[in-house]
Amino acid sequence: MRTSRSRQRRSDSGIDRERIIATLRMHQAELLRRGVRHAALFGSISRDEGKRTSDIDILIELDPEAPVGLFEYVGITQYLADLFPFRVDVANRSSLKPLVRPNIERDAIYAF
Repeated sequence: MRTSRSRQRRSDSGIDRERIIATLRMHQAELLRRGVRHAALFGSISRDEGKRTSDIDILIELDPEAPVGLFEYVGITQYLADLFPFRVDVANRSSLKPLVRPNIERDAIYAF
């Protein structure tokens, strides 16, 4: 499942992958509390191919023991979107389609 949040578009001097990873790590405790076991950056920014119009793609893996329903999942995606001044797309690792999973996993840079 992917969710999106509209944000301002990135500029040439926009956020880079190291800043994204650092931001995810700074918020690790809260994300763990919300049931996120792992978070990673993937997509064009992780490959250093981001453009002005690129969004931030974040892959999450939920703790199977955490009580994460639809309401909590939406809260996680909103929390992640609010961390960055650019559009954020969140993908749940367990919901990835087999056709795209290998590419996403190959590009993923794990923050935790």
